[in-house]
Amino acid sequence: MFAVTVTESSPASTLLTVSGELAGAGAERLLSRLDRLLDQGHRYVVLDLTAVSFCDSSGISALVRGHARASAAAGGLRLSAASDQVTRVLELSGLARMLGLPSTVVTP
Repeated sequence: MFAVTVTESSPASTLLTVSGELAGAGAERLLSRLDRLLDQGHRYVVLDLTAVSFCDSSGISALVRGHARASAAAGGLRLSAASDQVTRVLELSGLARMLGLPSTVVTP
């Protein structure tokens, strides 16, 4: 089951906790929620993806589109944390840094 919950909200930012599979309908639900928050004046959104078990290309697309929409509204979209699976997908796609996800790459 996919869920998006507003965990914390202030004038500065809104924290969303996302759980389940970030794919298909789940990706569209996340993007819809981001759109509503931005339309309501929330400019900075932080996502906690720790409980996301799977992310496919539609999930990546939702994150990129949400980031672009927030940036266009003079705001931003960042990730505070992500599951190992999502972190790997974002690092392989080169999006982890753009979304502010702390790197898990160990350098010698």
